[in-house]
Amino acid sequence: MNTIKYIFLIAFCLSAISCEKLVEGINDNPNEISSDNFDAGILLLKGIELANISVQAGHQNRIGGMWSGQTLGLVLLYKSIYEYNLSAEETTNIWENAYQGVVKQSRVLREQTANNPKADQFAGVVKVIEANTMGTIASLFGDVPYSEISDDDIPDPVFDSQTAVFNQLQALLSEAISDLSSATNSAIPEDLYLNGDTEKWIKVAHTLKARLYLYTREYANAYQEALQGISAPDEALTFTPPNIGNGSLNLNYKMINERGGYWGFTGSYLDQLMTTDRNHEKTNEAARLTYYRFDGNSANNNKGIAAPDRTMILVGYEENLLILAESAVRNGQAEDGLAHLNELRAYLASGTAFEQLNEADALVYEAFTLADFAAGGIENTDNIDATRALLREIIEERYVSGFTQLMPFDDLRRVGSKENDIAVLPPFNSPTATKYPQRFIVAQTELSANPNAPSDPGIFAETEVNR
Repeated sequence: MNTIKYIFLIAFCLSAISCEKLVEGINDNPNEISSDNFDAGILLLKGIELANISVQAGHQNRIGGMWSGQTLGLVLLYKSIYEYNLSAEETTNIWENAYQGVVKQSRVLREQTANNPKADQFAGVVKVIEANTMGTIASLFGDVPYSEISDDDIPDPVFDSQTAVFNQLQALLSEAISDLSSATNSAIPEDLYLNGDTEKWIKVAHTLKARLYLYTREYANAYQEALQGISAPDEALTFTPPNIGNGSLNLNYKMINERGGYWGFTGSYLDQLMTTDRNHEKTNEAARLTYYRFDGNSANNNKGIAAPDRTMILVGYEENLLILAESAVRNGQAEDGLAHLNELRAYLASGTAFEQLNEADALVYEAFTLADFAAGGIENTDNIDATRALLREIIEERYVSGFTQLMPFDDLRRVGSKENDIAVLPPFNSPTATKYPQRFIVAQTELSANPNAPSDPGIFAETEVNR
């Protein structure tokens, strides 16, 4: 595969260096930096983690947000993408960050640290990151190369089925948990996420396993994994940008700063939902709405979710609670599901889940009871089945809590394709559309270079798990 032939270093600013073999012997240049000349734990781990941030929270994340009604594309490129016009060139960045920046470098790091006293710790950490990245890639694209990409003798790897990739990632996460369980829990300053804390990394791995099981609708397995997953806000996989230059900023801020006027929130379906439909005697979203509502014209006006140093969530505490809530209800445990939902609501009500920018804004998240979801209850005014009404609220909470993450786009495809009664279904972005986008187009670099790349079915063709 053309995009994983080259090894390059991603330094802290996420700049890349790649070398193409032009003549025989070029790799013997004594002045050239190679992976033997540096401590992989210092240079590679930071780059791997920053590349993963780009995969989880970059341009493609914003595309998913626009397609799921969370934000608006207003002019030029973003308006075109908002209206479901996506070219293969738009996905080159995420493809390269995933395969080169994360997967290739993770495997180099494991090789270079094999004799390091922290070998198991390094291996476990980067296996979790690889699973995070490739889980997102398989979710967004469907069938992708994976099983053959570690073999340098295979220049054109096959595209594995989406479910096959998810199964391989489940195995990788199990390996990671084993590695981390046997490792000494010591600090790794180069770990920008969790400082090497093995106990927290193990919990992140379980939450990722739960996320993958949610993709494949294996709800009993999802529940069991989430029980072992992230159980406190400080265990979440996050990154707080240091705000020391253009390469160290919150990616929402950076987007607005570079392309002011392209992208907006005000007037989006999420904005409308939080302004009106979400609010009743037990819920008032005013404070969270103020935190979410960003100025897409002037980056420096943003103090909330698009502030320059605002923490970006990659695998969250809220997500784990909502996996527990949804999977419990789907497994016939409505009371347990409600308890997990109320645990999240208590966290939101505490005022610590997000910064309250305006003290005058209401912040109300009272605990629900099962009666609230009975026919005629405050969460079931249209008199659907009570269990379905509870599920509908959980899915809607995932839609709101997942803002600036991929969770809303994941659910639009997972739930919207089969369960219209509980799905969050925003208006279409184009007057001619009759269906929501279901996938991204494989990067043009891969389509051009790999003869095993399948014919692209278009963005409206469901991926395997959502058919």
